[in-house]
Amino acid sequence: MSTPAGERPVPPAVQALLAVVWPSSQHLVTDDEFGWEVHLPSHCEVEAGLVRETIPRPWFAIGHDEGQWFLLVDLASADDDFRVHRVDHEGDQQVGKGRRLSTLLAELRPVTDHLDFPVARADTQPLREQPAVDAHQLVHADPTELLPLLDRITSAEGRLAADVYRTSVYRHRSSDLVTRRQLLALDAVRWGASDLSRAIAAVPVAGAPADSWTVEWATGARLDPRVRARLDVRGHQVTAVIQGRPVLVTLDWQSTLHVHDLATGAAVVEASLKSKQDFKALAVAEVDGRWIAVTGGACCGWCNSSCDGRCGGLIERWNLADGMRIGEPLAGHLGSVQAVAVAQVAGDQVIVSGGGDRSLRMWDLRTGAPLNSPTAKQPGVDDLDGISAIAVGDVDGRPVAVTGARDGTCLVWDLESGGTLGPALTTDDPDRVDAWISSAAIADLDGRPTVVTGGDDPMRLWDPRTGRQFGGTLGGSGKSVLAELDGRSVIVTATYEGVITVWDPCDRRVVRGPVSVAADLDADVNMLTAAVVSGRLVLLVGTQQHTFVVDLDAAPTSGQGPRRGHTKTIDNVAVGTADSVTYLVTGGQDRTARVWDLADGTELCAPLAGHRDHVNGVAVARVGGRPAAVTADDSCLRVWNPSTGERTRMVGVKNGEGHRVLSMSAGEYDGRAVGLTAGYDGRVLAWNLDEGTPAGLPPLTGHAKYIKEALSLTVGDQRVVAVNDGGKAVRIWDLVSGETTHTLQHEYTVDLLAVVASPVRPLVVTAIRYGTFHVWDPATGEHLGSVDTGDTIRRMAAAEIDGQPLVVTGGYERAIRLWDAATRQQVGSSLIVPEEVGALALTFTGRLAVAFGPDIALVSPGPSSSSSCSSVLGGQGA
Repeated sequence: MSTPAGERPVPPAVQALLAVVWPSSQHLVTDDEFGWEVHLPSHCEVEAGLVRETIPRPWFAIGHDEGQWFLLVDLASADDDFRVHRVDHEGDQQVGKGRRLSTLLAELRPVTDHLDFPVARADTQPLREQPAVDAHQLVHADPTELLPLLDRITSAEGRLAADVYRTSVYRHRSSDLVTRRQLLALDAVRWGASDLSRAIAAVPVAGAPADSWTVEWATGARLDPRVRARLDVRGHQVTAVIQGRPVLVTLDWQSTLHVHDLATGAAVVEASLKSKQDFKALAVAEVDGRWIAVTGGACCGWCNSSCDGRCGGLIERWNLADGMRIGEPLAGHLGSVQAVAVAQVAGDQVIVSGGGDRSLRMWDLRTGAPLNSPTAKQPGVDDLDGISAIAVGDVDGRPVAVTGARDGTCLVWDLESGGTLGPALTTDDPDRVDAWISSAAIADLDGRPTVVTGGDDPMRLWDPRTGRQFGGTLGGSGKSVLAELDGRSVIVTATYEGVITVWDPCDRRVVRGPVSVAADLDADVNMLTAAVVSGRLVLLVGTQQHTFVVDLDAAPTSGQGPRRGHTKTIDNVAVGTADSVTYLVTGGQDRTARVWDLADGTELCAPLAGHRDHVNGVAVARVGGRPAAVTADDSCLRVWNPSTGERTRMVGVKNGEGHRVLSMSAGEYDGRAVGLTAGYDGRVLAWNLDEGTPAGLPPLTGHAKYIKEALSLTVGDQRVVAVNDGGKAVRIWDLVSGETTHTLQHEYTVDLLAVVASPVRPLVVTAIRYGTFHVWDPATGEHLGSVDTGDTIRRMAAAEIDGQPLVVTGGYERAIRLWDAATRQQVGSSLIVPEEVGALALTFTGRLAVAFGPDIALVSPGPSSSSSCSSVLGGQGA
């Protein structure tokens, strides 16, 4: 081998290294903040003068890195673990001691440019085959294989099973089979498919007993066949087609990069991006077969202690397959980088970036080198008017970029000349108030180049040559995206509330919708993108919690369909009886309460409406000698006839003293119906519900600024109230005297309170959010025991059923557990629900009402609908 010292043999250890064939889809990078690519092995001859030395040595290059340094080895001293020296390509460099090859390799890590997509059975199954799906497959099949097959089902029964499966697949995809079976059985009832639910619940799972919970009925407030999947990702989003597969690329608020295969819903990539800036923009592009993510950022205050947030934003490039940074960050903007895109200019791929400094800049995508950027600036007076959206495309055969700004103006830039194409796009619309443009696109509409803009400002269409708007506006404030449907360009708009409409931009005709399918009604839509999956247009609708995959052409559900109810989260539930009918009262964040027949889940009356805010308390009582439902918002108690929905009383609780209700309970004292309100003012007040006036009892004054809960019960012949003021103590008060009788002291803050109103032995149950509940005797203040549930506790309820004190807990991990308060042992198995538990209540026969999100379900801890809690607990009948 030729070296600066003449011909030399290559030692066996170096020959072994040179014989390594690294996979074409992988490469090495330095395991540090730079992430430089290292090409190893990559041998070449070393010219004289590269290393400064008096006597030439037999240097040989075994590789090089992205910093343009050679990795040299001295062939005269190469042993099995030879030393490797790093020398700059500019030459005349001294070599240090070097590092052993083993040390060098330990400081590198392999990365890949290749995304590994799961192979689904639908990829190999002939299209003419009609998939058959049964309950056993729904429980046992791999979701990656099953989901693509569901799109081929044409029978009504099969489509219903597909809708059931998709509903919570984001939960049960990675769950054990027992949990998947529970979620599917519950979702089937939510869709009105009770027979399918029973079949799913009966599917055997090896090593697991039959499920001890039976779903009697449930609502499906947000279920819609057009919502094909829900992904637990949120943040900046773009779509792409990689290796022939449509994908969604998401960069969330925790700087984690996600890639989801839209055909299967599977997560292909999840990588943490190590940056010193907050991410504000995202784009993706393919370079020489390698997919790259491009991000724009803004200072987050980490750069130095005196940063005021106005230092320059950076553009960074990342390997999409594993999240490794490519090269150095690109600096040049004086403010945040709020928009990035990738364009083709003169045959080269370039990054186009814009942000708070109102300037547009261009960079070579491969090398990161800055290119000649336009000298003009986006109109505006300060960085608040900066560029907030960029789209790239062609106008009259020339590459252009369209930029939108917070002040509602757009510019069209000629990326070859650096100038602007025509005047700024703006309007003199006198009704234009919120003008922030957050989306832009360039389209060819019947041969006419068109710029489409939207955001807080409604969708508008512009002629980029003249700067004039044509036609009227489309939709309202929200998000928008340009897509293709049936071979034509269409505009999709989504309001912040989730109303989706598809428009023909040529004649501004509605071609789909409007429909509300965002499904997450507790959060505004903040992202909208589009993709084609299996030949169908799907929309990716992002909120602050989730991303929904929406197919507006999905077939409607046949049969009974979902039972509707609340439109927002349910926070309260109570159980009562009227005219021999047992009913549930639920209160939600949609400012309504609803009354449900416990037997079959039908609503007994119209929604109880008129609340000025969230319904933060519901209870049942006998008011005026008749069964009544009682509801509370922050300022009023309302009494309702549960059979007719008629409001019979309204009690204003502020009374000029500023008492705002945080929670409410109701009961009977001295033959009167009494409501107790726990307030933000640190007091518990009693109200005569029969007359709609104060009850004449002394206020219970807490030791904190507000009272979280106040629940009454009878102890002997004494009416007492357990009060939780959010501290480490729960106090037992005498309702008549207003005196404290006992203080239940805890080591940690008490988060939840429940009571077992037994005429024989009443109990108080207190819970710590992190997983422990305590049982107390309110007559003596004695601590009777505690239970570590092994889970968090978000909601809790208690009751005596057939003489047995029961406590039910619901955790943040969505697991519901039933406990015997006397023995402190769990009864039966846990129940998993799709969403966080919002409210719990035990019925008189031991059934459980559980609220999750806007839905309510009635379940019984027994193997069939004819049994009740008693069959598990050893009691009798339902």
